[in-house]
Amino acid sequence: MTAVLSVRNLSKTFRSKVEQFNAVVNVSFDIQKGEIVSLLGPNGAGKTKTVSMIGGYLLPTNGEVLINGENRFQKKMPPKVGIVFGGDLGFYGRATALDNLLFFADLARLPHREQLGEARRVMDIVDLTNVANKKVQFFSKGMKQRLHIARALLGNPPLLLLDEPTNGLDVEIANEIHHTIKQLAQQGVSVLLTSHTMSEIESLTDYVYLIGAGKIYTSGTVREIVQQSNVHHINRPATLEESYLAIAPHLRRS
Repeated sequence: MTAVLSVRNLSKTFRSKVEQFNAVVNVSFDIQKGEIVSLLGPNGAGKTKTVSMIGGYLLPTNGEVLINGENRFQKKMPPKVGIVFGGDLGFYGRATALDNLLFFADLARLPHREQLGEARRVMDIVDLTNVANKKVQFFSKGMKQRLHIARALLGNPPLLLLDEPTNGLDVEIANEIHHTIKQLAQQGVSVLLTSHTMSEIESLTDYVYLIGAGKIYTSGTVREIVQQSNVHHINRPATLEESYLAIAPHLRRS
């Protein structure tokens, strides 16, 4: 079975007149259909640079990014990838949610006759249909985050990149976003997630890649990562956060 996302020996080097910085070094991993995979590591580990290359915002120095077997950097029209950076920016506040999505559907070159139906489809997925005609400036943070996800889903991409999808949200709203992400995965959408919230990774992720100094240090399910950390408690299993804190010094030296 062809993976939805295949990253092969992906590298990014920044050079100046006096030195070079290897931000990402030979990173490789796959994501299958409907799988949720996380990149976990300290600040400066290379997570955002990796996601930026997969999303097409940054050209790699070396390596390949394949979406359903197609090289993202060798096609005139690269395969569609949904990207969610989130936050309060990115929408026209004085326009309605529906009008915002219609604008972005047009920007994504969706056929005009399909744009209204597609905008309504993605709003239904993220449970915003009842506020389709409400101006975005009156949306809560959680509603805006769901609208970001809706925008990323326009055109039905096979892969969704989520960078800190619940950053700054309260627990109740974060749980709603988690529910949406799980539903998308159940419907066959593949997800690459970056997050600093360990409980989020524990509850959502099928597989974790620990990254440090631009390199993959280790990988596994949450349970396997905990086992690899060798953190033991008498009365209970270690949490992912406790395990990550034990491994983190190695990530910074890797």
